[in-house]
Amino acid sequence: MKLANKKIVVTGANQGIGLEFVRQLVAKGNTVIATARNPAAAKDLRALADANAGQVHITTLDQSDPANIAAWAKEVAGVAPAVDLVLNNAGIYGPKSKAFGDYTKEDMLEVFNVNAVGPFLIAQEMVKSGLLPKGSVIGNMSSKVGSVADNGSGGGYAYRASKSAQNIISKSMSLDLAGAGITTVMLHPGYVRTNMTGGNGLIDVDECVSGLISVLESDRELNGRWYDFAGKEIPW
Repeated sequence: MKLANKKIVVTGANQGIGLEFVRQLVAKGNTVIATARNPAAAKDLRALADANAGQVHITTLDQSDPANIAAWAKEVAGVAPAVDLVLNNAGIYGPKSKAFGDYTKEDMLEVFNVNAVGPFLIAQEMVKSGLLPKGSVIGNMSSKVGSVADNGSGGGYAYRASKSAQNIISKSMSLDLAGAGITTVMLHPGYVRTNMTGGNGLIDVDECVSGLISVLESDRELNGRWYDFAGKEIPW
């Protein structure tokens, strides 16, 4: 899919990877429906929308709340009756200082609800609402830490588990939605310098996003696959 003159949803667009997706996609001539839990506090996103009137539509979305997701989908329909690409980017890391023995049920479920259940409910609602036609793409932002094969360091229980769950959900979606002509692909951004990583990382956010856009625009098979920003397929 060549990402020009498309209608695109980007969740978690108030900062980091999501904000950079909006910036680069708008520069390519797309119309972006950007989400944030608190748009009033999304200063950089609002500035981007002001500078690109008509191309950036800011919407309120709390993906941990099913009722809010349903209301949000109706708002999206008012902007774009058909969406070409959904980038489920929003997510949380959860407890960063906890180790085995310290986690609570609430710690685990909060992260699981946002990272795994939320994107799934968004996709369900958009499909049910007729917002995703044949040829559309769902890009779920995963993470290599959700790979069972790649886990050589342990820890990060809530985040790892949520991303592994998101992967298997995405894989099932790729099979169930294929008949409708909807593609589901998993994306690994790499170790990016963002607020979530405390400014640490191996690549900058602009390199990450430009790489992922290249993956989405490539001729490689996307449905049911998992790629990093460099186009390398990630082991499950």
